Amino acid sequence: MIGNIRLDIFQGPLDLLLTLIERQEIDIQAIPVAEVTAQYLEYLHEVEELDLDWASEFLVLGAELLALKARLLLQRPLKGGSGEEEKGEGEDPARLLAERLIEYRRYREAAAHLGDLAAQGALVFGRPLDQEAVARALAGVNPLAGITPVDLARALVRVLARQPVTPKPETRTITRPALTLVGQIRTILRRLKQEEDLTLATLLSPRPTRLEVALTFLALLELARRGRVSLVQEEAFGTIKVSRLSPGETAAAGG
Repeated sequence: MIGNIRLDIFQGPLDLLLTLIERQEIDIQAIPVAEVTAQYLEYLHEVEELDLDWASEFLVLGAELLALKARLLLQRPLKGGSGEEEKGEGEDPARLLAERLIEYRRYREAAAHLGDLAAQGALVFGRPLDQEAVARALAGVNPLAGITPVDLARALVRVLARQPVTPKPETRTITRPALTLVGQIRTILRRLKQEEDLTLATLLSPRPTRLEVALTFLALLELARRGRVSLVQEEAFGTIKVSRLSPGETAAAGG
């Protein structure tokens, strides 16, 4: 497998080579990147089924080795894939490689751990809940054993104390005076004692309801029938004038 690299100064798995470079036990300048790449290409020609995961890892690490080795040779920063300079002038490429390898190893170990968890989860099967067994186990259990009414009251107080206090909205009840026909008759007579001439409009409140208009009109008709008031409307839909009749006029109207 291509995981084993064969070089003049090293022979073994690629991970071990990266570890030795990380520990600076092998000089990166002594690694023939071209030879490593040649072995990778040879592996691609020979393998029947390509391991895409390993191939992608090799491409990333191989490109990293090549870029950092070129920096050592040229002694100037190279541009990354995004077009931005990765580090400033004078930084140690070997240290940069070690940092990249540490980061790579951290992600690879995390991926391996997640893979192990997935494999373990595939072997775990939940047992269906035996409702009858649960019912039998709870049959002799009294959840209120040893709890007194005082304990329940204290628990309720604690629960209520945790509830947010919502201010009660201020409300006011507006009651409308009860209107009756007798009451409207009395109101009209009282008004006529103060003023001899009125109109239907002046007998109503500023914003009268239909009930008030109807009762006031019926009260005027009743007072006119009794001869207590005189109603005059000079034109259709015109103003209804209300006048108080004197006792003599009331007798004449009755005769």
